[in-house]
Amino acid sequence: MPASGWSQDATGTLEISMFVESAVTGVTVTTLPSGADVEPITLDVDIFRPTRPQTGNMLGRARVVNASQFFVFAEVEIEDPQGRQVARGAGHLEIRRVEPPPPPPPTDLRPLVEAVYTTPDPYLRALTGGLVPDEVWAQRDGSSLMRMFADGTFLAPCTELLGISLVKVEEGRTVVTAPASEWLCSLSSSVAPGQISSLATTALWYAGLTMQKEGESVIGLKQTTRFYRALPADGRTMRAEARAVRHGPTLVLVEANVYSADGEPIAWSHATGMTVARSRRRKRPAPEAKRVLATLLFTDIVGSTEHAERLGDMRWRELLEQYRETVRSEIARCEGIEIDTAGDGFFVRFDSPGRAIECARAMRAGVKRFGVLVRVGIHTGECEFQSGKFAGMAVHIAARAQEVASPGEILVSGTVRDLAVGSGARFDERGQLALKGIPGEWRLFSVAD
Repeated sequence: MPASGWSQDATGTLEISMFVESAVTGVTVTTLPSGADVEPITLDVDIFRPTRPQTGNMLGRARVVNASQFFVFAEVEIEDPQGRQVARGAGHLEIRRVEPPPPPPPTDLRPLVEAVYTTPDPYLRALTGGLVPDEVWAQRDGSSLMRMFADGTFLAPCTELLGISLVKVEEGRTVVTAPASEWLCSLSSSVAPGQISSLATTALWYAGLTMQKEGESVIGLKQTTRFYRALPADGRTMRAEARAVRHGPTLVLVEANVYSADGEPIAWSHATGMTVARSRRRKRPAPEAKRVLATLLFTDIVGSTEHAERLGDMRWRELLEQYRETVRSEIARCEGIEIDTAGDGFFVRFDSPGRAIECARAMRAGVKRFGVLVRVGIHTGECEFQSGKFAGMAVHIAARAQEVASPGEILVSGTVRDLAVGSGARFDERGQLALKGIPGEWRLFSVAD
């Protein structure tokens, strides 16, 4: 997940409930047989350090700890763009049969044509609204600050992005609302559990912040959410009501209930926080990002899910190991640098387009003997480089080029084609294509055999 300013809550730190739930649910789904689905029961988030917006992506490393015929338990470790572990999440999910049973898949599975918009993806847009300046935090208590969020004086980007409104503030109590919009769905037509947890999180910590005295900060430590039922994305208003209690000099306990538009309980959440003197908190300066020119390559296996189902778990793991060994061998031979890998996908940096094309062609030929095809996207451009991570529009263009490539195709941008003159590579024009989340149309070329 991009460590974007759009994920900031009222305190300026990133709200990660949605990210944690997506990782936990996503890894759980990989264990399911045909005709099955999962319903979340609990979601736990332990926070180790606050994370602020910065260049690069948050990374979630999720794994299934235990799976039975009834339940799955999974956990995820969350790292910031600097590679520091900032949180840990875990979830219990119930396995259920889909009723009525889904029909068999069609014999001709056509790729989904995704919508193309004239504006960039929301996290790439300029931030609107305004957070509380540090000097204001130091001079006011939490209740008065939360009232300023309620009257619109300040606005957390995360709440604007998700349509969350703070409608009531009292000391120790807040009420927030949000539309049960289809934009908040992920794997079904119901509002994603992570979005429900995010609504509860907002209510919880807004209520907790009302207990904050002048010169203090409330720091979240742990949150647990229990889900009662799915919430249809019918566009009506869901509501979270939270109450906070302060115990002793530093302990803050908060709980919240989430309701549907009809008043049905949807979820319950509980959180633990501590107050600390604001003067003791220090913001670590993030390493300065550098602009570098690089050739970026993305690749993955075509139809990996179908291969896994056909081969079975053991044979698929063996094939993946052979595939990764072959790809990494070609990366090393062509002097590339592996930036990231996830499943069967690779993100690689090269110093020249010619090297990237040579590597892509060798990869494509090398993995054919395993009975698999890859799709590859390559682009050259300036990137932001920080703490070993690459970010920026050039990264998105290379990734989107790989997504629109046909099975077995190496698709490159016009920049790569122009810079590769003299390399011996030949290209076939694919025309002007729209790339998801990137303004305008891009001239792309396929590397000829």
